[in-house]
Amino acid sequence: MSWFLYIVTENHIDDEGKEILAGEAGVGMCSMSAGIMDSYKGVMYIVPEKYIRDEVRKLGIKKHPSAGTIRRLIEDYYNTEEVIEISKDDKNFFID
Repeated sequence: MSWFLYIVTENHIDDEGKEILAGEAGVGMCSMSAGIMDSYKGVMYIVPEKYIRDEVRKLGIKKHPSAGTIRRLIEDYYNTEEVIEISKDDKNFFID
């Protein structure tokens, strides 16, 4: 299983007639592999369950974490700075 963060990117009316606004979000579990996926009227960020479990333990949380905590952990998973090394022979990378 994996954890996901779904963020709405387009205002719409759901099947119950409720207005859903861009920026609204929700978290949950799914059986998909980790990654970022376009979804219906939004984007889904999926992370491995082990990552969430390990991070929750690091935070010292003994009970089930809140939706806000899960969201923050998933955002942190994808917002980590990454160093990219560029060689002088890399012809596909341009610096302005």
